[in-house]
Amino acid sequence: MDSLKNILLHFGEELKKNVDKLDIFVKKYKDISQTAQIPSTAYMNWGIELAQKGNVDEAIDKLRTATLMANQNPGVYINLGITFLRQKNFEEAIKNFRKAVKIDKYNSKAYAMWASALSEIGDLKGAIDIYELAQKYDSRDPDIYLNWGISLARAGKKDEAREKFKKSVSLNPVNPITSFLWGLILYEDDEYAEAITKFSHSLIYSDDKFDSLYYISLCNLKLNNYKAAEKYAIKALEIDKTQVDAYIVLADCYLRTGEEDKCLKSFEDASVCARLNTQFFINWGLAFQHYHHVDAAREKLYHALTLEPNNIIVLFNLGVNFLLAKEYTQAEEFFKRVLELNPDHSQALFNLGALAFDKGDLNTALDYYKKSLAIDKKNTRIYFNMANCYYKAGKLDEASVYFKKCIEYCPNLTQAYINYAHLLADKGEVVDAQRKARTAYLQDKESFYTNFAVGVVYLKLKKYDDALEKFENSLKINSDYYPSKLGIAEVYCRQGIYEKSLAVFDSLDKEFESQKEYQDILFLVISTISDDENASHSVVNYALQYCNKFLEQYNNDKVLDVQKKLSDKLNQLEANK
Repeated sequence: MDSLKNILLHFGEELKKNVDKLDIFVKKYKDISQTAQIPSTAYMNWGIELAQKGNVDEAIDKLRTATLMANQNPGVYINLGITFLRQKNFEEAIKNFRKAVKIDKYNSKAYAMWASALSEIGDLKGAIDIYELAQKYDSRDPDIYLNWGISLARAGKKDEAREKFKKSVSLNPVNPITSFLWGLILYEDDEYAEAITKFSHSLIYSDDKFDSLYYISLCNLKLNNYKAAEKYAIKALEIDKTQVDAYIVLADCYLRTGEEDKCLKSFEDASVCARLNTQFFINWGLAFQHYHHVDAAREKLYHALTLEPNNIIVLFNLGVNFLLAKEYTQAEEFFKRVLELNPDHSQALFNLGALAFDKGDLNTALDYYKKSLAIDKKNTRIYFNMANCYYKAGKLDEASVYFKKCIEYCPNLTQAYINYAHLLADKGEVVDAQRKARTAYLQDKESFYTNFAVGVVYLKLKKYDDALEKFENSLKINSDYYPSKLGIAEVYCRQGIYEKSLAVFDSLDKEFESQKEYQDILFLVISTISDDENASHSVVNYALQYCNKFLEQYNNDKVLDVQKKLSDKLNQLEANK
């Protein structure tokens, strides 16, 4: 929907159409204008009706004629001023409102419209002074407070605007515009429950109920009341099926409740009337992205890009789209395009840092992260990634600083404790490393991954019994998580229990044999056995079988060396029998 400023402009114009009609209704202005007794009134009302129909130039002509016939009637000048306001001819509007005040210095409507015109040209101080005069001469006119509130809201003085709207409503509770604008301010201040009460009040008295229904729906969405949001969005669309924003809210409701078919259908239903609506195609693309339909998401985002080639939101989300598809070169190009338009786009800087980190370009990654952090100083993910960057670069002291900062801002980030524990283990700070690992475990003990990750820390600290316990816990939660099985194999290897270690590989499916983790741990086990002078005949033979199998699949010089050592050891053991 429009911003508060634009909506206020719209309602300000609507208000002006209804100000100071003087309760005179003339049906046949041409006939009446020829009657000598009331020609000025006829021309004035003729001008008012023409203005309301959009015939502004003709309206001005008739109103000017009325001023010539009755130059001491303030109402004529007020309506002529309002007509100039519609043309955004503020200088002429102000001139006519001042003429009205000169004729009748107590005319509150003239002051109110004069203040409104000053507000239009940005003279808020002057507008407030004139509103004070309008209030002085008629403190019971709700339109004065309504217009005053609009001027204050447009100037960003929301608290003061609320007070004026409140006063206007107390004087005229049945004006739907006042309640609606009050609700808008509450909505923009994130006071959604209170905003709903104001929009609901507006709904009672409004002839055009769409806007109130739409904002009630939007407020409920913000409050996570998805069923209520859905209900009011549907009601709004029953009034006007061409309003794309209502479809977006409806789709968002379904997205939040996991109703994929309904979500995507809402976008499809609105697509005919949304061909030129960039935001619609952005939301449609993001919905597809949420449901992992990357290609469909890309199509919608590219359509949005044809509508607005320099739209930063579109460019950024296309970068994310390519990132999800692991097409990193294209992702990088889009994030850089974002920075060309907005060098301070924190998230684009962050993502470029992550891409550089993945490529091993740590200096570039840190440069991007630092720029991102300068803009978003409390973003936990930046501190976390910078800590990992310094850690990978071997700068442990710098990494410690950023892990501490990350934990300070987000004490529930389990992975930060795990990574920090690894760093402390590398520095030989065993007790602190154990504390961090234990904190991570206590935060998320029901997670198979956390149990595994903490087990790896204990393995590094040579706390083999603790490591084994965590790996076994991990498998109790998720029996298919094969990295935990490899962890158990390593623990047994470190403890010299080789039969159990090799038995783990017997239990693993062949599909894992191509995995680097599998090969690394297997190589560790067989090479450890080849170096162990106390390894038994059966263990050496067992390891040699795995070594031969390894070589059948991968021609590896290191494994060839281990094979030779195992073969020599086996021959020696057999010779010693």
